[in-house]
Amino acid sequence: MEVMPTAARRLLAAVMAALVASAIAACGIPVPTPGRPGEPVTPPPVTVASPTPSPGQPTPSPQAELTPVPGGASGSPEVPGRPATTVTEWGTILDRVPEGFPVYPGAAGTDPIEGPASGAWEVVAEANEVADWYVAAFEELGWSMVDLGSPLEDGTQVLDLASDLPECRVQVTFRPLGGSTMISVLYGAGCAGGDG
Repeated sequence: MEVMPTAARRLLAAVMAALVASAIAACGIPVPTPGRPGEPVTPPPVTVASPTPSPGQPTPSPQAELTPVPGGASGSPEVPGRPATTVTEWGTILDRVPEGFPVYPGAAGTDPIEGPASGAWEVVAEANEVADWYVAAFEELGWSMVDLGSPLEDGTQVLDLASDLPECRVQVTFRPLGGSTMISVLYGAGCAGGDG
């Protein structure tokens, strides 16, 4: 068995140390340089770089994936050319009503009272007046099925709509608020070619 001469071992150790230092420097981590004998060496601050994908690997998305909660609402990332949606107990809805959606005259946008909605407005008018106006508006727009349910105990009315697309459905709720009416819309994603 041959033993490496001391000079060769020192040379090999120096070459290995230089390679390690070069590799560390290439990663952007500063290499501490020793001071005078007996002087402590202060390590450089640690910096964490963003991972850089290798050629051919997909670029990581800056958004984290969302995990849907059973029975809860969960948003979907917006895809260019496709409207954003939210999953609700009623079904997958568009996050916003599309342009051209009829809005009762004088209605002001507001936050929905219960859960997510595609749109919500409040207007100073009776719920039955507002509901009748929407029935006429959707019939004029040519919706194939317009069904206004009977008022509930609190006076709330629900308008269910469907179009010629079987997966396209819309629900508009008219809730009396004592002198005004809350209008909230669940606009099915199937109406825009999404999941319905």
